[in-house]
Amino acid sequence: MHKHLSSDYNILSEERKLDSTKETISSPKQKINEKDDILDNEMVRKTIRLLTYNIFCRPPPVNSNQGDYKDARINDFINRLQYFDIICFQELFTTLNDRKHKMICEGAKKGLKYYLYSKPPSIFSKYPVDSGLLILSKFEIVEHDFFPFYLNIMGDAPCNKGVLYAKIKINNKYLFLFSTHLQASYLDDTQKNIDNTIKVRTAQTEELINFVYNKLLEIPRDEVKSGLVIIAGDFNIDAHDNKFAKEKYKIPNYNSTEYIIFKQKLNKLGKAIDLMENKYKDHLYTFGNNDKEEYDHVLITKADLNIRQTLDYIWELIPDYNLDIYKQSVNPFNKSFSFDDKNIEKNKMKVLYDTLKVEEFLIKDRPYQQLSDHFGLSVELDSPDGLNLISSYSSGEDIEFPLKGNK
Repeated sequence: MHKHLSSDYNILSEERKLDSTKETISSPKQKINEKDDILDNEMVRKTIRLLTYNIFCRPPPVNSNQGDYKDARINDFINRLQYFDIICFQELFTTLNDRKHKMICEGAKKGLKYYLYSKPPSIFSKYPVDSGLLILSKFEIVEHDFFPFYLNIMGDAPCNKGVLYAKIKINNKYLFLFSTHLQASYLDDTQKNIDNTIKVRTAQTEELINFVYNKLLEIPRDEVKSGLVIIAGDFNIDAHDNKFAKEKYKIPNYNSTEYIIFKQKLNKLGKAIDLMENKYKDHLYTFGNNDKEEYDHVLITKADLNIRQTLDYIWELIPDYNLDIYKQSVNPFNKSFSFDDKNIEKNKMKVLYDTLKVEEFLIKDRPYQQLSDHFGLSVELDSPDGLNLISSYSSGEDIEFPLKGNK
């Protein structure tokens, strides 16, 4: 049994007392953005925008080109923060830099005042680098956990990768959000090494699914039925039978079998919906699609150029509590409720499937053409009770550095 590490969870004070020497913030508009049109558009919105994004900010001294322009790309992304309500970041590492701290502070100014990340490993840990996971939210995170994977290898070996879990309260309902980043495969390596990374990633998917399952046992069923279970992140599992990879690197074992197996395993917990597949009946590329001039040719390595993979996903999981795996499990927190299914279905949170979008985050007049080597994925969630976004804003000045663990 793997030991669960604690997660650092800090919430900005909603009623921060400003020092008398500081300028008093007189209105929510000043807290958010001086441009009234952006504020007004955000206030009338009735859906929740969720984004998952591998932002490609590896810890120093790791870089591919001119330091990967990490600080500049962070600054460019900060200008886009206000367009999302919940963000799952991958590869935003804490080690030897303050980029995660800056993202948290700037997020608070844009209304994303709740944040969650895995606690940085201690000096006695076998991992010198944290998980790189961060969740920002405009809505309160009422429960949280972090599950570290047992093993990472090769380029991922220093990282304490795992699954970050947040129970997010949206009005009187809950979003059960799992964000993860699985073991990568390096296709310019040998077949043996690639096989080993696949084996490790397969073990991690088992750990991920077991972690989700055990969390579902703790959640009252009425909360799940009226809310949403979302699993998002960079899975490093390509949905394609990638002929380009096979021809370029002569890798006969690289195909879509891993994706199919993962989906089958996740479906054992209920109904697993790959939101991209659900919308497009196919998988758009989220990594290594560099055939157009406006796409990145700077951040991407030569080995990954035009590799054309789908590695990033947002899954909705609809648990089926009639399955034997739930019936055989005895848990005092897994309460059985008697309620009106029709009423719950009418008032439950819903995924707006047609809003799924590949967020390319292209940019002009920079040395780089994208804000990451990955594209992001976003989707809108419907909250029938409406939203109160104006209460989410903060100055962001309450957050101290270095980031601290649980007190």
